Amino acid sequence: MMTSDQIRQCVDLGAYIEYCYLPCLWGENSGMPQYERQSTGTFADLVRVSSDRGFISTDLGQSVMPHPIAGMKQCIKDLDKAGFTTTEINRLVRDNPAMLIGLND
Repeated sequence: MMTSDQIRQCVDLGAYIEYCYLPCLWGENSGMPQYERQSTGTFADLVRVSSDRGFISTDLGQSVMPHPIAGMKQCIKDLDKAGFTTTEINRLVRDNPAMLIGLND
């Protein structure tokens, strides 16, 4: 996992950052208990470093974990609870991913 300073350095060099939600779902009492769970607060704090140059993925699809759509819905709810605006959430889950794969051309 990158630190806030590393994220800032990468963004300053022009990078877009993928923020993966999967670490918020694995861990104790999950289908992948061997990994330490990341708190949703830590996830939100990292995303806040540069939500304008980031995008969200779930990395879900494992048979022992939630369905990717359910995971993304939970991520969006958690971002909303953490105080992200609708504009910021849309940028992270719609606008930036669409731009990066050329859907806006």
